[in-house]
Amino acid sequence: MSRHVRPVSANRGLLCAMAATVALTLGACSGSSEPDDTEQTQDEPTAQDRLDQAYAAFTDAGSVSLLLEGTDLPEDRNTYVISADGAGTMDPAAFDGTITARLSGVQADVPTIAVDDALYVKLPFAPGFIATDPEELGVPDPARLFDSEVGVASLLQQTESPEFGEQRRAGQEIVQEVTGTLPGDLVVRVLDVGSGDEGFEVVYGLIEQGWEVRTVTLTGEFYPPATSTYTLTLDDYGEPVTVTAP
Repeated sequence: MSRHVRPVSANRGLLCAMAATVALTLGACSGSSEPDDTEQTQDEPTAQDRLDQAYAAFTDAGSVSLLLEGTDLPEDRNTYVISADGAGTMDPAAFDGTITARLSGVQADVPTIAVDDALYVKLPFAPGFIATDPEELGVPDPARLFDSEVGVASLLQQTESPEFGEQRRAGQEIVQEVTGTLPGDLVVRVLDVGSGDEGFEVVYGLIEQGWEVRTVTLTGEFYPPATSTYTLTLDDYGEPVTVTAP
């Protein structure tokens, strides 16, 4: 008895069709289970994002310690601030520390308290604190540095063209630098020195853990035409500080 034998070519065609069907099915399943790379990609934080985080950390702290140091200061000037060392609060904006300044050509360490819109200083050879006006003394109001609206914090949010700079280690901390420029009138508003017509270069040093601003370095014509630099170092975020009038 003879058997009907299907041609070999027909068997091959059937196998090819089945293989194609399986491949399409597996491809569909594989495609549905794999995540879309574009959906998982998140935008990296910008330099301004980091400055915004530093602003929040500064204003939320309530108090910080401050060290101000000037370099390349013009020796031909009779009155200017060389450095300041102390601590302050944001609400109210207040400062208690010592300002080292050149006053009428003489360098002096001046214990200073600024609170409740008043400035008290203990001048050399004076028996105690006296109330004075920053403009009369020729120095900036140190309490203004801690004011969240017009002080150091305001610079963080009004820096122009911020960009990431170097990343470096400072002791046990990793510092991310952010560079930019600041309009002259903003710097004058904070430090009461400089020309409102000329911009200033700024370099912030941000601590990667918590994004606290540790340093603010300002360079420009604080005392035209000389180019000078003031560096602010901020630390001890949130440590208790009490400032009272003497």
